Amino acid sequence: MPILETRKLSYVYGENTPFRVQALHDVDLSIEKGELVGVIGHTGSGKSTLMQHLNGLVKPTSGEVLLNGENIHASKPATHNARFCVGLCFQYPEYQLFESTVYKDIAFGPRNMGLDKAQVDARVRRAASFLHIADAWFDKSPFDLSGGEKRRVAIAGVLAMEPEVLILDEPTAGLDPRGRAQIMSLIENYRASTGGTVIIVSHSMDDIAETASRVLVMDNGSIVLGGTVEEVFRDAPALVRHGLDVPQTTRVFLELRAHGVDVPTDIYTEEKARRTVLRLLRERGVPV
Repeated sequence: MPILETRKLSYVYGENTPFRVQALHDVDLSIEKGELVGVIGHTGSGKSTLMQHLNGLVKPTSGEVLLNGENIHASKPATHNARFCVGLCFQYPEYQLFESTVYKDIAFGPRNMGLDKAQVDARVRRAASFLHIADAWFDKSPFDLSGGEKRRVAIAGVLAMEPEVLILDEPTAGLDPRGRAQIMSLIENYRASTGGTVIIVSHSMDDIAETASRVLVMDNGSIVLGGTVEEVFRDAPALVRHGLDVPQTTRVFLELRAHGVDVPTDIYTEEKARRTVLRLLRERGVPV
């Protein structure tokens, strides 16, 4: 049974007004426990709206969301449970920091779960360790941290609730390359250590290509493509049709192909590119 599922999920903004917009159209989604799923799509494709449905923040116009087989809107307790079991970290989560210290910000979620002081402390420290947040940070104001450090504290605040599913909406937005690489590495380490289920929404084809086990492509409020990273990224023309780019590494190999170099075009990660280039050089007798 999927850990998270949607069935014929639709949502309309401004129903019965001149500003009516259908943001989601009969979305069928199935997420298995332990997956790391990448969700990509151009701005306005419905990605964020879909994510806000998955923890009950927004109620569907029609259709349903199932968590471990139960409709999250079947009752108030089911909806309340979903909001703790499906952790949603919004884009630019550092703008939601508000407590006087890093410790208090990370502890906010667990405290609202009604946990005692020792349980809250244990969760804060576990979450901090996943994000490489040292104890020395705990008494600092989160507003004295760098942008990347604030991002880590904000994500730790979601992790501290120990959700069954972690949703990250554009987790590397606005970060420099070093900060992006660090955040993605920490997310991968969290999943590897816990076996948790992770959904990453991103405009960065490179981030998704490097980390996801499965990719879903959204366009006009629907899931239009889905499959393994290899299956989705090898179809560059389809991605372009849906308003997306391909990873930079893929673009390089497509350009080489266009100039008559016999290279594969399903190259989407730096590691795969490195292995392919080394193999081609060896085939041509070039010492490497």
